[in-house]
Amino acid sequence: MADKCDLCLLGLIVLSSLLTGTTGEEVTDVFISSGENVRLPCNNALSDCKSTTWIHSRFRHSWIVKMITLGKKKKDTERLERLSLGSDCSLNIKNVTKEDSGSYICQQYVNGKQQGPDARVFLHVLHVSSSSSSPSSSSSSQTEISPSRSVTLSCQLYSVSCDDWVCSEGLHLSWVNKSGADLKTDSRYQISSDRCIITLTTTLLNEDDNREWRCQLTLRNQLKTSARYTGNNSSTIGEEVTDVFVSSGENVRLSCNNALSNCNSTTWIYYNRFRHSWIVEIITLGKKKKDTERNERLSLGSDCSLNIKNVKKDDYGFYTCQKCVNEQQGTDTRVYLHVVHVSPSSSSSSQTEISPGRSVTLSCQLYSVSCDNWVCSEGIDLLWVNQAGVDLKTDSRYQISAPDRCIITLTTTLLNEDDNREWRCQLTLRNQLKTSARYTGKNSDVTSTTATVLITVIVIVAAFAVPLSALIIWMIRKKKNDIEEESDPSEPTYANYSEISAQNMTE
Repeated sequence: MADKCDLCLLGLIVLSSLLTGTTGEEVTDVFISSGENVRLPCNNALSDCKSTTWIHSRFRHSWIVKMITLGKKKKDTERLERLSLGSDCSLNIKNVTKEDSGSYICQQYVNGKQQGPDARVFLHVLHVSSSSSSPSSSSSSQTEISPSRSVTLSCQLYSVSCDDWVCSEGLHLSWVNKSGADLKTDSRYQISSDRCIITLTTTLLNEDDNREWRCQLTLRNQLKTSARYTGNNSSTIGEEVTDVFVSSGENVRLSCNNALSNCNSTTWIYYNRFRHSWIVEIITLGKKKKDTERNERLSLGSDCSLNIKNVKKDDYGFYTCQKCVNEQQGTDTRVYLHVVHVSPSSSSSSQTEISPGRSVTLSCQLYSVSCDNWVCSEGIDLLWVNQAGVDLKTDSRYQISAPDRCIITLTTTLLNEDDNREWRCQLTLRNQLKTSARYTGKNSDVTSTTATVLITVIVIVAAFAVPLSALIIWMIRKKKNDIEEESDPSEPTYANYSEISAQNMTE
């Protein structure tokens, strides 16, 4: 560590010599928090600011940008509206952003020739950003965060040579509360730091609404600036939030708690499953969107709730119910849909019919926009149980593992008696059962045995049917011949005729 600091110190000395040793320029360091206004002094100013030029470079080797030329602002500067020149030729910047950090040089030119040395100002900007585990959040900074969700506050010093400052100048970042107490002493917070970044992670409480956290920057134990972050809980600004847990294959109802008497003003918006996805309108002013892939499974309830039939794992995400009357929109109702889904795979291939003696793995997964954070902060738990609700971890026949926080697998070798056996994956939240997904085993051997028996019977019947039918036909023909032999009309007719003729002749 000492070697690294020695290198930092050497780098700072070289940088200082390059900046000041050969030119005699004056150097000033200014520390500021983003969002504030700042004044950068021009210590070489002449009586008339028409000779003043201000240039800016963000990084050590970046291009130089002229912002003020001979007392006039450059019209093509993106920060034009935030810049102004003071009466003493200082540069004033309103609402400072992290991109404003860097090196600024004030120069004086008279008749095209530079007058005097440069006046250099290093602007160091302290910036705080937040990210929340709430499904409504993305990776961007936000101020609306819900209770019981995990939030991480990141405080960073944006500076041309931050690493050198930390090593050689004793620069230090810390998180403190309103009274200035270091939050490292509070077990509620997890704090980690790099040289120029310090993060604070905590689970929000209802009482955190409007609570202020401060990131302080000190230099040689002297406070230079601090950046403040104030939490505004989304639940306190009128937006109603509901979490719904369901198993795939079931039907679900997502309530619209801001519903009016007429659902013609209702619009349901689906924020696709991923945090950075596009918004999809599935109900617009009471009517289903025909081009929605789930159109047939959607319906609007009489209370403007959204009903989804045969829920699929891809339906998870967050849904927003909005009311719009005469272009005036009330508060949103947001529903987070979390879907539990079970899928099987056997040792040979993925299938639902699996044979005794084969190994099968059942995978149960919670599909949720921010499942990992839910598991950590909300106390969500997945477990496999039998029909009686007994945890299968206690049964040596099953190997249960959790390869991910949101996945739990069950592996076992199937038996004949597993036909129609039910295994259940339960999801609990703070020890309360929220939903369960069921899987029923169907052994292919049982099915194939039944089929084999049926086929055998058919073959046997078919085998006997041919000779039997032949026998029947032969018997019918024989019976017919016998009858014909017994009742042949020619023989008795001839006999009778002869007898009658002989009798007549005698007479």
